[in-house]
Amino acid sequence: MSYRPWIIWAAAFVVLALAADVATTRWAIYENPSSDAGRLHHLLVERSDEIPIFGTSKVYYDYIPTEMGVNAFNYGLDGSSYEVVDAFLAIELAKGKTTPIIIDLKPQGEHGIGDVGTYIPFAFEPSIEKLLRDAHEMSWRFVVPGVRYFGYYENYAKEYINDRAQLVRVVERGYSREKYWTFDRVRLDEAVRKRRLGPNGYFPDEDQNARLIARIEGHPERLFFLVYSPVHRASFENFRDLAGLEAFQARLARIPNAVVIDMQRLDFPDEFFKDTSHLLPEGAVRFSRALGERIREEIRDRSRAAPGRG
Repeated sequence: MSYRPWIIWAAAFVVLALAADVATTRWAIYENPSSDAGRLHHLLVERSDEIPIFGTSKVYYDYIPTEMGVNAFNYGLDGSSYEVVDAFLAIELAKGKTTPIIIDLKPQGEHGIGDVGTYIPFAFEPSIEKLLRDAHEMSWRFVVPGVRYFGYYENYAKEYINDRAQLVRVVERGYSREKYWTFDRVRLDEAVRKRRLGPNGYFPDEDQNARLIARIEGHPERLFFLVYSPVHRASFENFRDLAGLEAFQARLARIPNAVVIDMQRLDFPDEFFKDTSHLLPEGAVRFSRALGERIREEIRDRSRAAPGRG
């Protein structure tokens, strides 16, 4: 029996797998700023005076850097939690920059990292590897070019096509404007009904809180804007432990390089909300402009108060 055909086929498979890996990494990830993996790549290579915005899907859909009047970039991820924010903070804080950082906070502690495919191209990076291991999502093949993307090629291809054709969304500086999101009364009413039935209030993860505080206190050279972004008024019906949330916010505000901005209860009409947590584009514009003004004002005030300035 001749093994030569098998060897040729195996060699061809290896060459094709590596070629697909290289092409996907370069075109669908590194040069595709619309994809989640592309935005993570941006975080890893960025070294400018850009202000990062970290958080969950609320950041992804609610924070519009181009409306804020500051040089910011949106790193929010669908289905993620503070676990992801903490990993991204580790990357950002290792850069030695002095620009501010914006973090979206929620009253409830959450867990989850979202789409694993976001992180596979960077599984060799210590903070990302730790994130995957802590979430029990790490696999040996994620660090083996040629096989690491199996099962994820379709997702990367869809993101690549959307970036080129802008079929369902337009992504600018990380913010995603969904082209077909419009106000839907039935959808919002159902979201409000579920919100009223479920537990609602301040349910912290104390370990997450402690890590956040340690990050802030450990980097006095960075100014942290800790933002509670708008939610539908139903989110504060039967809200449990409001005093606990206010006490935690006061604790954060006492840190010299932290600024707490609570904008959860902005007087927004129902038409600004997709559901009880996420804003539609018009609401996102209004919120981003108001937040940008608060941030610029705080930066100006601190600059004026700095030693040596009149």
